[in-house]
Amino acid sequence: MNLDFLIKEALKEDIGRSGDVTSECLLKKGKKEFFVLIANENAVISGIDLFKGVFKCLNKKIVLKTKFKNGDIVKKGTKVISLHGDALSILMGERTAINFISHLSGIATETRKIVDLIKSSDTKLLDTRKTTPLFRTLEKKAVFHGGGINHRMTLSDMVLIKDNHISSSGSVKNAVLKAKNKYKGKLKIEVEVENLSQLKEAIEACPDVIMFDNWDVNKLKSVLKLVPKKIKTEISGQINPKNIRKYANVGADYISTSYMIKNSKWVDFSLEVSM
Repeated sequence: MNLDFLIKEALKEDIGRSGDVTSECLLKKGKKEFFVLIANENAVISGIDLFKGVFKCLNKKIVLKTKFKNGDIVKKGTKVISLHGDALSILMGERTAINFISHLSGIATETRKIVDLIKSSDTKLLDTRKTTPLFRTLEKKAVFHGGGINHRMTLSDMVLIKDNHISSSGSVKNAVLKAKNKYKGKLKIEVEVENLSQLKEAIEACPDVIMFDNWDVNKLKSVLKLVPKKIKTEISGQINPKNIRKYANVGADYISTSYMIKNSKWVDFSLEVSM
C-alpha cells in the first residue's frame, strides 16, 4: 500500500472541490495554533504514522510531537500527539487523520483484549485475509500492534489448501503432495482438515501446518495428540472472545480468526485547541 497515495485520496474525498469552506471563512489566513489529540477511552495505539502523514501532506511546516509509539497502551484522557502550525491546514486534515487512527487503534485494542484472554497458554493468535479491501496492510499492522501475529498477506505468500482445493485435487493427500512437488520446499504448505479421515491423510502427507476448521473443542483434545510435533497445528472457524480460551487450552500452536478486524470498534479520539 502506497501510504502517500492513500492519504491524498482520503483528503480529496473529505475536502471536496472547494476546500474547507467553514474554516476558510472563519479563520484568519496564516494563523497558527497549538492542538492536541486526546484519547477519550483506554486504547492500544495504531496508525500514528498515518495521522502524522495527513498533516505533513497538507503542510510540511506543521510540527507533530508524541512520546508514544504504535502498540503502546494509553488511558482515557491521555494527550497522545501535540500539533503546532497553520490552523487552517490542521482543521482541514482533522477528520481524515482521526478516522485513520481511530479505525486502526480499534483493531489493535480488540486484538490486545483477545491476546490477553489466551496469554496463559502457549497458543498464538493469527489474523486472516478477511480485511477491508486495500486496507489489508494497515489492518494487519494494527493486529501486530495489538500483539497478534500476521498470517499470510497475499495468496502468493504460502500454500493454503482449503476445501475447494481438496475437492478439485481428489483428496487431502493428493493436494499436499502436488504442492510439495510444485514448490519443493520453497513455500510453506498448510492444509485444512474437516474430519478424522482427512487428518490421517494430512499427517501421512506431512505438510508444514494442519488447520482444524470448525472442529468441536472436545474432539480437538484427542485428535491433536495424533499430530507429530514437526507439524504445526492451527485452529480456525467461529472463534470469538467467549470461546477462545477453551480452544487455546487444547494445545494447538495457533488460533486464527478475523474477529478483531470484523468486530472492532473505533477508538474515540478528539482534536482540541491547546491553550
